[in-house]
Amino acid sequence: MQITREYSTNAKRCVLRTDTYLSNLSYFATLYEEALQDFPSLKPDTVEVKHFGGERYKGTFGIEFSWPEEKVPGYYHRIEQLEYTL
Repeated sequence: MQITREYSTNAKRCVLRTDTYLSNLSYFATLYEEALQDFPSLKPDTVEVKHFGGERYKGTFGIEFSWPEEKVPGYYHRIEQLEYTL
């Protein structure tokens, strides 16, 4: 399972997701653990579970959280808009 890391420059939010339709707790725990590797001070109560409903990856799940752009690693793919959510 390859994790996609994105940062919305408009919303100032990080997104971690995959191209699978998994939605179990261990999936979200895996995404959170990956986020912690990039942001060790990330707290669970600041992370939101999202069910995406837009064009690019409709029906998949991921996590989102706010973070200052200057503290986001360069390997996060920069996007302008967040995907629509259900």
